[in-house]
Amino acid sequence: MASVWQKSLMYLGLVDGEQLDDVQPPRHMAPTDRRNEPANTDQQSEQGLPGRRVEPPLPSARRPDGPLRSNSAMKPVTRTQSRCDVVEVFEFDDAKLLADRIRDRTPVLLNLREADPEMVRRVIDFSTGLTYALDGSMRKTADGVILVLPPRVSLGREEELRLSELGLFDVE
Repeated sequence: MASVWQKSLMYLGLVDGEQLDDVQPPRHMAPTDRRNEPANTDQQSEQGLPGRRVEPPLPSARRPDGPLRSNSAMKPVTRTQSRCDVVEVFEFDDAKLLADRIRDRTPVLLNLREADPEMVRRVIDFSTGLTYALDGSMRKTADGVILVLPPRVSLGREEELRLSELGLFDVE
């Protein structure tokens, strides 16, 4: 009869059904009957379990200077400063232009001064959902003007001064 340990190994797919009779429980688990235990358990523990399909991961290699080497594609994220596009909103189709620019990681300044109040509400609702979905941010920069930023992008001081000269950014 197969033990719980052997059934677990078979369930997890670590051994085949034919190999189930050959697998012994690990040494840290006390077998119920020691009469059938093989005499040379050290050789078995060095070689691992018979029928094992998955090898344990190798320890990470350290560089001589200390940090771990990684095969990961992760890189540190830095904030970039970018030039801003100004979009004057007259109809709701301008919201598609906003989404395309934010997806391309370009900051957008929405000039809503000439739009009717219903259009302003719709565009603000759209840009709020867009910035939430893409993890961006938005803020009011002047009366009737909204700045929409993609994630990890900010405006430089020079860009803020340029927009201030256009009357679209209140510099503090």
